[in-house]
Amino acid sequence: MALIKKDSKTGKYFFVLDVGKDPLTGKRKQLRRRGFETKKEAQLALANLQLQISESKEINVSRYTFREYLEQWFESKKIKLKPSTIKNYEEQLYYNILPYIGEVKMDEFNEAIIQNFIQVLYKERELAPATVRTAYGIVSEVLYKASRKGLVNSAVLDDIVLPRMEKKLRIWTAEQISIFLDAPKVILNLTRYFIGFNISLQTGMRMGEVLGLRWNDIDYENKMIFVRQTLSKIDQGNEYGLVAGGKTLSAMRCIYISDSLVESLKVHQQLIDKEKTIQQQAYSDYDLVVCTSNGSWIHPNNFRRAFKVTVDQLDIPQIRFHDLRHTHATFLLENKVNPKIIQERLGHKNVNITLNTYSHVLPSMQLEVAGKFDGFFSNCDQNCDS
Repeated sequence: MALIKKDSKTGKYFFVLDVGKDPLTGKRKQLRRRGFETKKEAQLALANLQLQISESKEINVSRYTFREYLEQWFESKKIKLKPSTIKNYEEQLYYNILPYIGEVKMDEFNEAIIQNFIQVLYKERELAPATVRTAYGIVSEVLYKASRKGLVNSAVLDDIVLPRMEKKLRIWTAEQISIFLDAPKVILNLTRYFIGFNISLQTGMRMGEVLGLRWNDIDYENKMIFVRQTLSKIDQGNEYGLVAGGKTLSAMRCIYISDSLVESLKVHQQLIDKEKTIQQQAYSDYDLVVCTSNGSWIHPNNFRRAFKVTVDQLDIPQIRFHDLRHTHATFLLENKVNPKIIQERLGHKNVNITLNTYSHVLPSMQLEVAGKFDGFFSNCDQNCDS
């Protein structure tokens, strides 16, 4: 859009040309030209300027480097990210992305450059497939956004080959679950954090959700736990704190719990109440279920360490704490629980995530379904013959 006007003071013409928004900053830009004797001169100058801008815009915009565009993209992205997520993004950007394709001009991107970038991360850096896929996910998101502004052709992403992820979830069998839950009967000096391990195993809650759980979030009467708070990183370093909400919107949920877990929680609450009574004003009351002896939240590293020590004392395989969540989901799938229910318990965004994550269980379930058909038609044949 352009406006040509006459200056009432000088009697000369001028125009203001709106040249749109800067693709990096998003700020609107305008150009002004003054001092034309006639309106026709102003019109001619305006037409020439528009032609120059049209020719140079295609050149200048496409010559942005990937670093320039990505850094602007990241500043906008930060608005809706948690501090812990920002930290994860920064590590990817400055270690796995920008050193390799940061100086590539936007109009130079092609399939070969991106595929070579993937190869360097996977073959030379020997990064895990999951890490490579995360880095590529960021790159592809940025390039898709740039393609909507005409800076790059999104077709360069169509045939990219990524390293295959081998999903090896370490999970316990039903017998091993039983052994672990019986730990209070066999371990003399059992860690006070065992209640947190029990909660995760029986609910599928994430570590941050377990460590942020408050007594106020538990409904004994209806046997429900409400996920309303998490222990998360609160800055771009490694500082943790209690944060309202969940990892995602779908993570905010309620989970039904067993009678045995209700009883374990009540026993543990008696310990907490006793500590509050003894320490009184010295007790840091965050209303936490899993906490130190003075009521403070537990650092995840200490929680993981206590879990490992506990498992070492039992005759069962060593797994990560997060594998309790996988064990919970797998156990439910194997026991014919509807995947939609499992999705809701885990706080997944949709049931496809649940099914894809635990696809290792599906083959045996498929065989069982096929076996049921055999049994059905076998019975049908017998009835028909009779």
